[in-house]
Amino acid sequence: MKLPDLHKESAIHYHNKCISHLMGVSADPINSCSDDALAAITILRYHEQVDTHFTGTDNETFSIAVRAVFQAFQNDADGLLHLILQPPRGSDVYATSLSSLRFSACLIALRQEIWSVLMHRRPFRLPILPVENYGIFDDTLAADDYDWTNRVLIWCAHVLKFCYPDDNDDEQQIDNRTQSQQWEAIKDFQRNWDEKRPPHFAPLYYRERNPSEGQYFPEYWITSPCQMLALQHIELARIVLAVHDTKIQLGIGGRAAHKALEELMREATRRVCGLAMSQKWCQEGMVTAAVGLSMCGEYFQDPGEQAAIMELVTLLERDHAWPTSTLLNKLWES
Repeated sequence: MKLPDLHKESAIHYHNKCISHLMGVSADPINSCSDDALAAITILRYHEQVDTHFTGTDNETFSIAVRAVFQAFQNDADGLLHLILQPPRGSDVYATSLSSLRFSACLIALRQEIWSVLMHRRPFRLPILPVENYGIFDDTLAADDYDWTNRVLIWCAHVLKFCYPDDNDDEQQIDNRTQSQQWEAIKDFQRNWDEKRPPHFAPLYYRERNPSEGQYFPEYWITSPCQMLALQHIELARIVLAVHDTKIQLGIGGRAAHKALEELMREATRRVCGLAMSQKWCQEGMVTAAVGLSMCGEYFQDPGEQAAIMELVTLLERDHAWPTSTLLNKLWES
């Protein structure tokens, strides 16, 4: 039965009603948030992002609710990290204390937080537990694509938590390691990935970009969207780590160091965009490319390359209904 008096703003109205209810549910100290409510929160957070066409801004209201749920379920968060980072599961994949619905919702919320931190340049706010080893590279074939992609997301989250800490968070998890030890653990994963990444992440086909033929991004043939997400988030974290690690000083060599950093950011962004355009039907990959462009888009000055970027952004809004007006305005201004 069709509801009466529906119009474009109706979705926002009912969306806000859901926000009001779920904010109360997530803040209830007695009655814990159900798996269904957590899934609903992540879905509504997604709609909060895409509804900026109507609202004009992303207020990140649901980020507060997701944070409250993560904080309330620290034991489950520990279980999430245990499932992702420890050696692969046995044959009984259902032998876990963490429900599959909550597991999936937590991973989606984690990815949403990563995107928001990078797009809005704000602190990482989800309460995630400290990690000493993000992946076992001695036997890279022991874990499948999904295991490794989840490990990459956890690692990327810790990169952002390290580089964009929330100084106002009184409930953040205590890490007994020094800043130097945390940094080395993060960098170790990056070095291991670059030197001995899982062989099944090698593309079936790869072609370097060729601007003379109008191909401004590298081309990848890969076997699954989850591989694409892992490879893209490796590059996003690479950019953040390079900027955070920069010790550029005035004097001889300073300009060359600046140019080298800018080229690293351009190359990493090209890889992110190339992966997205190789599977342009996958919304998550296209959005991740937009996140990369929001970080480094201003460093592309070649007119042909700028046109290729605009094509990607246009496809994202036309085919996936993801709002891009803010990104486009910033790219034009730069």
